[in-house]
Amino acid sequence: MKGNHQDRSSEGRGTSRERPIGIIGASRGTGLQCILYAAKLKIHCRAIVRSPQESEELVNSYLPVSFRQYVQYCKADVTNPKTLSKAVSGCRGLIFAATATAGWRLPIYDNKDTPPHIDFEGAVAASTAAAAEGVARFVLISSLAITRPSHPMHLARNSLMGRIMDWKLLGEQGVSKVYEAVSKSSTSKMSYTIVRPGYLNDDPPGGPSTLLVDTGDNLSGSISRADLAALCVEAIFRQDAHNLTVEVVNGKQGGNYPVCSSYDQIFHSLSSGYLPVSAPGCLHTSGFRGMCGVQDLTC
Repeated sequence: MKGNHQDRSSEGRGTSRERPIGIIGASRGTGLQCILYAAKLKIHCRAIVRSPQESEELVNSYLPVSFRQYVQYCKADVTNPKTLSKAVSGCRGLIFAATATAGWRLPIYDNKDTPPHIDFEGAVAASTAAAAEGVARFVLISSLAITRPSHPMHLARNSLMGRIMDWKLLGEQGVSKVYEAVSKSSTSKMSYTIVRPGYLNDDPPGGPSTLLVDTGDNLSGSISRADLAALCVEAIFRQDAHNLTVEVVNGKQGGNYPVCSSYDQIFHSLSSGYLPVSAPGCLHTSGFRGMCGVQDLTC
């Protein structure tokens, strides 16, 4: 991880470092990795979880003592919107890393951990609370292939997890509507970023130079949870990440992809349109315009 964050934009830093980044769903997976990444960079963060004690024990099992001072814990539940306002109050940014842990359930059983309650209603409730509390940035972790119903990832996840991809897409749409409404009624600079990762794994982080990014729904592949977490935390501090939807996987840069060695380059590429454009019959037809050392390449 060394060297990967040194390029970070200075936007929103200084005293705002004392304002934490909130991470919903910080007790496992990518949410936990967000906490670890931020704390090791001495960025104050808040684990927003159902069981703060269990979360703290887990975080402490991974995090060296010297970095634990940068983590605070708050009890909340995305299926109970009344608990969210206090949990997100005072946050600099908010990352929604929660997702359903149960798929199909019969009506006679408790179903609050299913996709409609977490990935749709929970995401919208969290973004609504964040907007109401003036949280500047909201990052939603969604899924690659979310608009491609014939993609193997879409088919498998929908079949096994109660149409989770459909509910995630509704969550994306709900979050964007929340911030569209905010932009029309307020002069604030609140914004959102939607991140669509590929299949998740627990490989070590490779850093920004190992990330392939796009702004459509074109990629296939996998990504380390640690790399995904880093991208989400970095998005909080990037002007170029405002109101952006990005898909991301690990892969070899170059060829049809821009060579970006820093997060600054990645987000500037995304916001400036210096990215491949989908074309029939090949993965991408590239139209780079001099960004990141690659230009005018074709499949």
